[in-house]
Amino acid sequence: MSDDQEPKLWVTALKLVIGAIVLIALVGLALYYTAEFNTYSPDVPQSDQSWGITKDSPIRSNR
Repeated sequence: MSDDQEPKLWVTALKLVIGAIVLIALVGLALYYTAEFNTYSPDVPQSDQSWGITKDSPIRSNR
């Protein structure tokens, strides 16, 4: 290619910067959308506190 048809370096750099800004904005928008409008909530059963180690103290007593 001749020098007349080849794009200038600053034009290529500007296109890359604008592309990066658009990509970052789209990812940010997607993250905002999923955080704000998340309708998925898995069914979590209530834990039963009457069994297991839920009533054990994390500090050992000297009894």
